[in-house]
Amino acid sequence: MSIVKQLQQGHREFSLPATLRLANGDTLRCTHLLRVLPGKRAVMKAQWQGAGHDHEHGHEHGHERAVLVKLMLNTASGARNARRELAGHAILNAAKITTPQLLLTERGADESHVLVFEFLHQERRIAELWRDHAERRAQIARDCLRLIARMHAHGCCQNDLYLDNFLLAGERLYAIDFASVSRRANTEYGNWQRQNLALFFVSFAPVWHKFLLNALTKNYAVAAADDKLERAIARAWRRSKSRYLKKCFRECSEFSTRTSWRQVAVWSRAHHCADLISFVQNPEAWMAKGELLKDGTSATVVRVVMNGMNDMDGDEKMVVIKRNNIKNFFHGLRYCLRATRSRVNWRNAHLLKISGIKTPPPIAFVETRWGPFRVRGYYVCAFNGFPSAAEKYQSHVPAAHELAWFEALFANMYLARIYHGDCKASNLLVTDDGVAVIDLDSMKECSARKIRALARKDRRRFLKNWEGKPAQLKLFSEILSKA
Repeated sequence: MSIVKQLQQGHREFSLPATLRLANGDTLRCTHLLRVLPGKRAVMKAQWQGAGHDHEHGHEHGHERAVLVKLMLNTASGARNARRELAGHAILNAAKITTPQLLLTERGADESHVLVFEFLHQERRIAELWRDHAERRAQIARDCLRLIARMHAHGCCQNDLYLDNFLLAGERLYAIDFASVSRRANTEYGNWQRQNLALFFVSFAPVWHKFLLNALTKNYAVAAADDKLERAIARAWRRSKSRYLKKCFRECSEFSTRTSWRQVAVWSRAHHCADLISFVQNPEAWMAKGELLKDGTSATVVRVVMNGMNDMDGDEKMVVIKRNNIKNFFHGLRYCLRATRSRVNWRNAHLLKISGIKTPPPIAFVETRWGPFRVRGYYVCAFNGFPSAAEKYQSHVPAAHELAWFEALFANMYLARIYHGDCKASNLLVTDDGVAVIDLDSMKECSARKIRALARKDRRRFLKNWEGKPAQLKLFSEILSKA
């Protein structure tokens, strides 16, 4: 089946390699699917093979060349998106903003729209560099803010200004996603630059906003002097957070869903595997074969192995399944119209993720139902084999760097206005690089007015764990007084 047919039929995975034939006789041997919007467009890595010569771009077709292909269907929206890609690329080039070179724009033999760009070898997404290389964050902030300042000075507005729309290849920072670029007549710093900059800030958890605001001073001085910017960032963060917490319940590139009269299920595409689908179809069978970790009246927790998860280096992954139990008929009647704990855990885990707070990666949740009435819920997350704070500090005091992790955790929760609600030491896991939060049933977001009192409540509950251990109590009390 041709690539265009697969795209038309709404496939999310393509049968590759496959050949895309252009109207001029050239062929693109597509080898890797990088991004797809089913039924609309796809982005692929390809080898450009041809016998002719592109006089406009000076490209020899006699040899293969690695390229990036953007394929759009011949629909009204496809044609519009192709025009926007070309216009946005031209706007950035006119402003001398570094972008991948446009090599060819063609109609495919089947009337699809094909844009061929230079493929950047050994490129890294800025989001990945920020996550994986703490020592480079100051440089990343400086380079991105300087590039944004240049774009704004030339009237270039990237309307989808997120970290993933910047690439680093060699020592050069590239802007991508041209369809969302527009030109603004007013280049003097004002409201559109402020709103656009606030959009960039929401790529980062709230804990990094002060760091980035400080970085503005040397890299975008006129924005650093803007007393309205912080409020704009706060508003943009709330909007972005609200959109993402709705997105994690619907079918999209990140999540798969299944809905019927008897069940609602959502799972992460990154963890998709046959075992996960088997769990969705029969969660009780997986509960039965799991290793029991907790058997309470309100919840049962087991640990099982699922094979073949996409995001794993190996072939298997240990996961935890938490089932919320119905104690009796009246308990079930009381909660049948409320969100199950599995749904609450799923939402809260994603809230922690975008807030920069560690928690075992959420994998799936399943609700068994009878129409609108919820019967039982199951929440699946990755197994974290690290000890809880209660276990780790049973007989010795935490090291200085571990104390700093706890200080950062409580400070970040305060900044994100998150109240855990059951901050026992057994619900905080001490990993190799920080503290991860579990047992998210009672967690909730708070208003600015309420977070101060609720944060104190969380800290008091945490310190209560150490009442019989004066050395630990003293150290934790000292760091929490600063958090």
